[in-house]
Amino acid sequence: MTLREPPLADGFPLVGSAPALLRDTEGFLYSQYAKHGPCFRVRALNREFVVLGGPAAAEAMARNAGEFDAWTMWENIIREFGGRQVLTMLEGEAHRRYRAAARAGFAKTRVQENIPLVMLLAREALEAVPYGQTFAVGEFAQQLVADCVGMLTLGRRPGDSLRDFITYWHTQLAVNIAGTRPTSALTRQNYLEAKARARAAAEELLALDADSLPSPYVRDLRAFMRENPDLLNEEELLFMMLLPYVAGLDTVVNVLTLSLYHAYRDPQLYARLRAEIDPLLAEGLPAGRLRELKVLHALVLEVMRYHPIANMVTRHARQEFEFQGCRIRQGEQLMMALMASQRDPALFRRPERFDVDRFLAPRNEHRQKNALNPYGAGAHTCLGAGMAETLLATLISAIVGTDGLRLFPPDYRMRPFHASQLAPDPGLRLVRL
Repeated sequence: MTLREPPLADGFPLVGSAPALLRDTEGFLYSQYAKHGPCFRVRALNREFVVLGGPAAAEAMARNAGEFDAWTMWENIIREFGGRQVLTMLEGEAHRRYRAAARAGFAKTRVQENIPLVMLLAREALEAVPYGQTFAVGEFAQQLVADCVGMLTLGRRPGDSLRDFITYWHTQLAVNIAGTRPTSALTRQNYLEAKARARAAAEELLALDADSLPSPYVRDLRAFMRENPDLLNEEELLFMMLLPYVAGLDTVVNVLTLSLYHAYRDPQLYARLRAEIDPLLAEGLPAGRLRELKVLHALVLEVMRYHPIANMVTRHARQEFEFQGCRIRQGEQLMMALMASQRDPALFRRPERFDVDRFLAPRNEHRQKNALNPYGAGAHTCLGAGMAETLLATLISAIVGTDGLRLFPPDYRMRPFHASQLAPDPGLRLVRL
C-alpha cells in the first residue's frame, strides 16, 4: 500500500498555524480534524508536529507496541530533577510492573473508605469562608483537592508547601510539555527556591515510617525500588512523593472548578443535582450509593467533554509506522488529540452546546466506542481515574449540597477555558450567604 504524507493544517507563511493555536488550540484542532480527518501536520513558527486525532488515535494508543512513547516529553523534567526516568516514560512490561506498584495508592477505594474524611475537609474549607464573603473557586479547589489527595495517599496536607508544588509543576509543564515558556524559566530564582522547598517537603515524607501512612503508596514504591533498581532509584522515588500533590492540579481541580461553575450558573441543573444529592447526604453519603448520582456523573462527563483538560498528550515516534493511510516517520513529534472526537457531530448531538443529558438514558452518547476518552487511552490511561471520579462525586456533593453558596455576581460568565491556560478564569467566584 502506498502511504501518503499527512496533509498540512491551515496556516500562514513563516508563522504557520501559530496564531490560531495561540488563540484557541482546541478550536483549531477541531476545525482541522473536521477538514483533514484523523491525521494532519501542523507547523507553528519553528515547531512542527503531526496530530493523530479522535477514536483512531485512541485505538492507536491502545494497541501501541512500541511505535511511539512519551520518553522525550518527560525526559527533561525528570533529568532536571536529578533522576533518569519516571513511570510515564516507560512502555511494555516495565511500565506494567511500575504501574502495579503505584496503583494501590491511587485506587478509588482510598476515597470510598474515607468519605467522612473528605466531607470533613470540604466542610472545613467552606467554613473558613466568612458569611457574606466571596472566594476564588480555582484557588479553593486547588487547596481542597491537594488536601484530600495528600491525606488519602500520604496522610499529610501540603500546607504552605502547596504554593511551591504549584510553582514547580506549572513551570515544568509550561517549559517541557506545553512549550509556552522558554527554558530560562527553569533558572529563575522564584522557580529554584520553590523547587528546593518542594524537594525538602518530599524528603520529609520519605523520612516518615511508611507503615504509619494511611495508604501503601510509599511502602509499595520502596519495595518496587529494592526489587527494580534499574527502574526506580532514590531520586526518582523522591519525585514520586510530589505526585499525590500535583497529580490533580490540572485535572481534578479544573473539573471540580468547571463543574461548580456550570452547576451554579444553571438553576435547573442545580435543582436536579440537589434532588439526588440531598437524600444521600442525609445518610452520610454512603459509598455504595454514589452510583445513584447520575446527573452529577453526567455533569462531570460533560465538563470533561466540553472543556478538554488532559486528553491531548504528546508522544514521540520511535519508528516509522502507518496511521490511517499516512506515513508517520521515525523521530516525529506527535499530538494525540483524543479530544477531537468530542466536538464531532457524528458522535455528539449539537456538540457546541453544554448538555448533561447527552450522558443520560436514553441518549448515552458516551457509550459509542472511543467517543470520550477523558483519562487517556491504552496502557497509559490515568492511574488515578477511579480515585478522581469518586473524589469528584464526593466533593461536588459536599459543596453543592451546602446551602447559601451562589455564583458571584449571579450573571457572571466565565471566559473560554483552554487547556494550555492550566487553570480556568481566575475571576470565577462564589459567595457564601
